[in-house]
Amino acid sequence: MTAQPLLIALVSVQFLVHALVWAMTARMARRWREAEGHFALFWFLLAAGLMLFVPPWASGSAPRNLADLLIIAASMCEHRALALHWGRRPRLAPYALGLAAAAAVVAGSFLMDNGHGVRVAVVCFGCAVMMAASVRLMWRLGRAATPIFAPVAAAGYTLLATGLVVRGVQALLLGATTKISIDAPGHANIPFAIAVLFIGGLLNLAHIRLVLGRVLHRLGQQAQTDELTHTLNRRGLLQHLEAVHARAQAGQEGYALLMVDVDHFKAINDQHGHAEGDRVLQAVAASLRGALRADDRVGRWGGEEFCVLLPRTSLRDARALAERVGQRVAEAGHPVRVTVSIGVSEYASGDAELQSVIRRADGALYDAKAGGRNRVVAA
Repeated sequence: MTAQPLLIALVSVQFLVHALVWAMTARMARRWREAEGHFALFWFLLAAGLMLFVPPWASGSAPRNLADLLIIAASMCEHRALALHWGRRPRLAPYALGLAAAAAVVAGSFLMDNGHGVRVAVVCFGCAVMMAASVRLMWRLGRAATPIFAPVAAAGYTLLATGLVVRGVQALLLGATTKISIDAPGHANIPFAIAVLFIGGLLNLAHIRLVLGRVLHRLGQQAQTDELTHTLNRRGLLQHLEAVHARAQAGQEGYALLMVDVDHFKAINDQHGHAEGDRVLQAVAASLRGALRADDRVGRWGGEEFCVLLPRTSLRDARALAERVGQRVAEAGHPVRVTVSIGVSEYASGDAELQSVIRRADGALYDAKAGGRNRVVAA
């Protein structure tokens, strides 16, 4: 095997390793139909397509035509993987039509004088179009989630797409007897293969960065979320509380707190079982979320107690909201009768510590429970 086919085989093996790693990732995450599975398919198709350039098959032979279509299909898989990563689910029909159009041009190339150049151009232009579509995805959907990474990756994809377009035009302009495919001698194909090897590694790092970033974000959310009620847990809510308290101390905006406790929750557990108690907590959490504004935050403070953060809210408005919350919970239509007691407090200019506001809300909640429950008391 000469140096050039050996280099192409090395690139193919590298891409196959990428495919195996992504396949293991998709299997562990059970996400074969999501971005992870599509990245695995992308690298596998790309490796298979390039491997078909290793044997000395003639241009226009069935293996070489299959290689061209596999490489185009790979670029489509990558585009769909990026779309899935950012929450889009494109239909498969446009990809199938694009691949069919490429196959039709490849078939028609046998009637043309420069058929070889046309086939090379089909691969280059087809991949360049999909990369341009990926750049559009990154620019529209990725900048908000990854404001630094997305523009850098989009610039890299743009450069690669531009290089493919230049090579496609070069293939069309050369004579009919000139071979320019990646396995042909000359035409800077060895540097081109090395560039493919290097760019392939960078692309894989880009894919890893995207998926790993999402995993880390998801883990961060899970660390701040109560598993049962899907509200913030105490740690997550405290982060919001501390940030709002710091802004209030800086004179920017005040806030109010609600401490919400489910009445007679122990009796509910004892009489109806812990499963019903869990359903009650989930229903109360849903009622709280439904009564709050977009900037408000609700978290499970512990046991059957919830804490609600109300930025830019006065004590009077917070008490009115608490009355609506209590009424909403009582009228939610639970299988068992559920009511809540609520204590309300407001940030005051003399509150040097967040705990001062929390203690006043706790004290008001204690007064509400001592006063007969199912009521709101403001500190």
